[in-house]
Amino acid sequence: MKQGAIPQGVADEEAYPNTRVAWTAVGVLLLLYALAFVDRQIISLMVGSVRADLGVSDFQIGLLQGFAFALLYALFGLPLGLAVDRLNRRRVIFVGVIVWAAAATACGLARTFPELLAARLLVGAGEAALAPAAYSMLSDLFPKKRLTLALSIFTIGAQLGASLSLAIGGFIVEAAKDGVTLPILGAVSAWRFAFLVTGLPGLGLAFLVFLIPEPVRRGAGKFSGTWRELFIFLRTNIRFFACHFLGFSCIMAMAYARLAWLPTYFQRHFGWPVGQIGLVLAVFGFVTGALALPLTGAIVDRWYSRGIADAHFRFYVYGGIVATVCGTACFLMPTPTLFFILAGLATIPLGMAAIAAGAIQIVTPPALRGRMSAIYLLFTGLAALTVGPAIVGVFTDLVFKDDALIHLSLASSNLVLGPIATLAFILGLAPMRRAVAAANLRNE
Repeated sequence: MKQGAIPQGVADEEAYPNTRVAWTAVGVLLLLYALAFVDRQIISLMVGSVRADLGVSDFQIGLLQGFAFALLYALFGLPLGLAVDRLNRRRVIFVGVIVWAAAATACGLARTFPELLAARLLVGAGEAALAPAAYSMLSDLFPKKRLTLALSIFTIGAQLGASLSLAIGGFIVEAAKDGVTLPILGAVSAWRFAFLVTGLPGLGLAFLVFLIPEPVRRGAGKFSGTWRELFIFLRTNIRFFACHFLGFSCIMAMAYARLAWLPTYFQRHFGWPVGQIGLVLAVFGFVTGALALPLTGAIVDRWYSRGIADAHFRFYVYGGIVATVCGTACFLMPTPTLFFILAGLATIPLGMAAIAAGAIQIVTPPALRGRMSAIYLLFTGLAALTVGPAIVGVFTDLVFKDDALIHLSLASSNLVLGPIATLAFILGLAPMRRAVAAANLRNE
């Protein structure tokens, strides 16, 4: 047994720390997750300015919002997942935050498209540390029957960060539309100033992670955490993981397409100014996400505690249908009010990170959770962050060939991705039941 691990014979409720410690950890990790999404999504309000300043196309903007971030996010996932399984998880998070905050700041200093592309790559590399470490820590702080709710609260950080990026970005673009003059740097444009303002605070906020005590790792069981064990575990549960990765990749791609292109959609389709877009989308995104995430997490936890072993996939059989119908129809509505009604319904299943992560943690042996989370984020993140923003640009540039038809591009992307996700979850119900049963037999 690994040093510091809790024997598996210890009673489930007694083995976990008190709720104050556990929920303090959720709060700190939520804040860092919000910071990550501010730095990740702030570019979505800068599309017009970046295009004008650097002379790039919608497809290149899609690369900056998706592929450039996702590439190193995926490549660094496995080594960082191994670090999560073997090292102090607080230190892994700290280094990751410092790297991504410095890279996000560097985005504001980029003078060419390749420079901005390189900075976005490093943002992805740094952010790859947070989620696997957070999932692993929370799995050692909460019992399984309450884990999805805890992960859902943590995931509110994504909604908060995405909303703050819109609010802060919209305010800066309007307030500094003529540029600002900074010490040393001199005159900088509004989009550069936005990257500097949102990137620099992370260099200080990184130290907050040391407010969390490193949780004791729960029982090692028959798994010592070797790579061979990891690959055997993956092969044994290949149908579960194939359906999980495909289904949640499509759901996540739908969410990232919306995050990346909603500001541009409101500019082109309804003629809204950037400041109004930032404020309205910030409020809408945070309110709907903050309401939906705890609700969906509590529903899945309740189903699971009642013996519904495939609760996480079963929820998304229904959720995939809602995301497809409402997510497609909202972009065909003639007024913003009708858009927000249907988009609000689509938001409920699009907030999938906690449920997806919860399913991974529940079936995976403790000694493998960091790398297993990294593999999940590698496949789903690379697919979703690449396909989500880019598919909209592809529809606009190559299919409809008209910037003004972005609403059709967004609707089409949902109509393609949603049914694939729903089918994957239907096919994954039985494999998830088997994977959960195997974990229960191992007494994890």
